[in-house]
Amino acid sequence: MRRLQQSLRRHSAGRCPFILIPHRLLATSYATYKLTPQAALGIENTGSSAVLPKASPIQAPPRATPDDSAIKAHFDLPHSIFGDMVGVRSGHVKGLFLYDPLTEADSLRRLTDRTLIQASAIVQRIVVAPQDPTGRELRLVVKNLDRLSDILCGVIDMCELVRNVHPHQDWVNQSDRTHQILCSFMNELNATRGLYESLAKAIAHPFNNPLTTSELRVAHTFLADFERSGIHLPPSVRERYVKHSDALLSLGRSFLSSASSGPSTVPHIEIPDPHRLLMGLGRQFVDSLPRKGRNGQAVIEPGSWEAQMILRYAREGRARELVYIGGMSADKTRINVLEAMLKERAELASVLGKNNWAEVALADKMTKTPENVMGFLTSLAQHHQPVARAEVDMLRRMKATVLTGNYYDLRNPRTRHLPPFYAWDKDYYSDKYLASLIPTGSPPSISPYFSTGTVMSGLSRIFSKLYGISFKPAVVSSGEVWHPSVRRLDVVHEEEGLIGVIYCDFFSRIGKASGAAHYTVRCSRRVDDDDIDGDGLPEDWDKPYGPGLETDGESLPGKPGKYQLPIIALSMDVGTVNEGRPALLNWHQLETLFHEMGHAIHSMIGRTEYHNVSGTRCATDFVELPSILMEHFISSPEVLSTFAFHYATGEPLPIPIIEAHLALNQSLSALETHGQIAMALLDQKYHTLRHGQDVFDSTAIWFQLQQEIGVIQPVPGTAWQTQFGHLYGYGATYYSYLFDRAIAGKMWSTLFHRPGASQAYGQKAEGILSREGGELLKEKVLKWGGGRDPWEMVGDVIGGVEGEELSKGDERALALVGSWTVV
Repeated sequence: MRRLQQSLRRHSAGRCPFILIPHRLLATSYATYKLTPQAALGIENTGSSAVLPKASPIQAPPRATPDDSAIKAHFDLPHSIFGDMVGVRSGHVKGLFLYDPLTEADSLRRLTDRTLIQASAIVQRIVVAPQDPTGRELRLVVKNLDRLSDILCGVIDMCELVRNVHPHQDWVNQSDRTHQILCSFMNELNATRGLYESLAKAIAHPFNNPLTTSELRVAHTFLADFERSGIHLPPSVRERYVKHSDALLSLGRSFLSSASSGPSTVPHIEIPDPHRLLMGLGRQFVDSLPRKGRNGQAVIEPGSWEAQMILRYAREGRARELVYIGGMSADKTRINVLEAMLKERAELASVLGKNNWAEVALADKMTKTPENVMGFLTSLAQHHQPVARAEVDMLRRMKATVLTGNYYDLRNPRTRHLPPFYAWDKDYYSDKYLASLIPTGSPPSISPYFSTGTVMSGLSRIFSKLYGISFKPAVVSSGEVWHPSVRRLDVVHEEEGLIGVIYCDFFSRIGKASGAAHYTVRCSRRVDDDDIDGDGLPEDWDKPYGPGLETDGESLPGKPGKYQLPIIALSMDVGTVNEGRPALLNWHQLETLFHEMGHAIHSMIGRTEYHNVSGTRCATDFVELPSILMEHFISSPEVLSTFAFHYATGEPLPIPIIEAHLALNQSLSALETHGQIAMALLDQKYHTLRHGQDVFDSTAIWFQLQQEIGVIQPVPGTAWQTQFGHLYGYGATYYSYLFDRAIAGKMWSTLFHRPGASQAYGQKAEGILSREGGELLKEKVLKWGGGRDPWEMVGDVIGGVEGEELSKGDERALALVGSWTVV
């Protein structure tokens, strides 16, 4: 049942959260799309492709289709027009997510009770399944476990979304309560040996109607999750497992709390003669700093805004050195907590019969073993180190130019007589190098070409060309969403019709959490063959509680039965919409939105028979692949040129500006990537610690690693590792993002961006956004979710001899991926 717990995590490189809601309550049908976009939005039909009010200066781009204009209006118009929210269907107030009982927060109490009763009945059914002499109940164990997973995740993950995004405290409080109660129930299931034994018997039983490949994949996933929880251990050993798990949870929380708070704020950093050492920051800044005595040393708090400014802008290296070392100083208390956490994990692995924690964490990943991960990362480091070192040498020439006043050609390969380059030089000279690439001092702003509506209509166009999938703005019912600014998009396939729903919570509001998150509100699952009567609950048992989150399902072309359709929620903060001024995205927000949409489209296409392998429910080191692949599309000038139009004038973003901005964005990328490789290697080295190992010095390991593969020498007396918070959440899987970046880059060049073409930009864009490439990706990767071996999927896409090698998923396959460039 650990699989259920994994689904609750916020979006990370490891796994995306999952939240479910009932599709049978959705009011919009495919017939709605026969209306004009203007009518569907309740906006005046002007008779042209633009659907904005006549007084608005916002313009639709040239050659915009009615659907493009409708999507643009859906996101670029103000939250309120003429006193009503854009696209709201008036009438009877619906419940949250169109779930009728959820019209108030207290209704979550009834839903919680109902879920506990139903889930308990399914648990009991699974436990006694081996007693059925016909074998029918045993044959249904995998299906019923998957249904149990769906029922619990449907409520828990809905509450996870609500408590993170709902603006009303009563909803947040009730969601927290439900979340805690049902998570506690799931923890009990992790210790329910009867579930594990029934599953093991179902896998081993010689049924006349054998378990399908998909069922076996789901079954073995559940089995591995149970065993990772120590359920197969003898009682005395199981007690040890629980003891160490509890200790690890406490240590992990302590480590994560200190790591997320930044460096230790004491002791303070003291800078002597501040007016001399802090030249370049301005007298007003220096005078504002607290002093030790009237004219004494300036006092800086490690990790503060002032410390960051000094690292970036202080001309004197000594000032930057003092701030760098002060922000990375070795805090013995934090080091002890980190090392205790890592030792606890090592002992827990020993209890589970493994040599180290990495073996536990990687058993169900593509890489399988820590040796394979180390081979991949070592190969990657060897390929990237020369490029990263070349970028450091370029910064050394920049430093020589600044220090001597003599110009050093940044492209000159000679490094003799160049000054040494220190860790505290990186931010300062990186900024100077980037500034040197912009003769005017600052690049032209690109945000006016990327209004939220422009980008969303661009994404719809991209998906339409690749997969035959597009977005349709949908009118929401009163009470359906948690805030008036939330927009709904129906996802429609050109032949299959409605295939899912996306709720977009993009705009600013007071109290809204920062950052971006992708929530799979409901996974796909076949529902018409659910044997609900076999649960043994009496008729009308749920009358006191009301309906649950079940759905009758929809028929899908080419698939037997009926399926619940996926529903996604995306949360970002891109600003606010005003009359004539939409919310404009900067480059980081643009990349983030494309990345999150990669997850969303994976859920839409990966409509599998089983909830537990649907969409983004796949291996941790595979789940980021579709989203990283989407980042390649946004980094393509050809693709950007198809939708980047000025929100007010409709003029296209000039190609030279696109190219200049992309070049600037990709500058010093090898240095950044090499830093990520070093962090992933450190994660592996820490988590291959064996229980009982006499000497373990986390600082010495980090120092030695930097000496071995780093391109900037380590600084004695520092202990950055205590600020590496991902050591807790990722635990031996931090390599995943680099791994998927390497695969995504190879898939991009294989399917979409074939080298050698020299057509005009429009023709290149058509080649990149080809249905052929999209169909191959959909059929070989996306439609399977987690229901197929990821190595086989990657091998199928790459093809040829190399593809055959990859399909094996062995050390040779890992070495191949490690030889690919991470971009």
